[in-house]
Amino acid sequence: MGILLVPLVAMAMPVRASTGFLLLILVEADLMAVLYWRRRAVWPQLFRVLPWTALGVVGGYFVMRLLDDRGFKSILGAMIVGIVALDLVRRWARVGIAPENKAFSAVAGILAGAFTMIANAAGPIMTIYLLSMDLPKEEFVGTGAIFYCIVNLFKVPFSVSLGLVTWSTLRSDLMLLPLIALGCLVGIFCMRKLPQKTFNILAQALAALGGFKLFF
Repeated sequence: MGILLVPLVAMAMPVRASTGFLLLILVEADLMAVLYWRRRAVWPQLFRVLPWTALGVVGGYFVMRLLDDRGFKSILGAMIVGIVALDLVRRWARVGIAPENKAFSAVAGILAGAFTMIANAAGPIMTIYLLSMDLPKEEFVGTGAIFYCIVNLFKVPFSVSLGLVTWSTLRSDLMLLPLIALGCLVGIFCMRKLPQKTFNILAQALAALGGFKLFF
């Protein structure tokens, strides 16, 4: 459900400001998620996508100097909606994507890295990527938890360099730790109760909703 954080926070502050504010919150939540789900991660999927994601983060670092908030929101929202639509068509046509498909991993990784650097918006892209691998929900969450934790920690020096992460944002985010911990417990409880099919549908719907909100 963290997918919805980006458009919701972007309603209250500019995208660049929200990027720094959200980054440390996401790191805190990622570390908690990794502690619980680390044994369910599918490492081959991580190794395929992480190098490309690092490349995307570096590219996003330079793009942030060129795009304004309004233009970026529209581009990001349109691409997310398009990715979700393509995945729905793929499933309707019953076209499978091999887990070892290097081109797909490269495209997903670069887009996820660029979008997460610019606005912490890798969620919809990685959701579609992991759903395309047809992973069970526990492995989906475990793989995603480690991916986000590694990538968000990698982004911190870049964000500090851009002035997005400061001592002020750190103090604000540390105050939210009790609520983040509570959210993690609620998430674990809900995830265990959801059937696999319902989990997949909710993941796709949240990805599409996040994209639509950014676009409009």
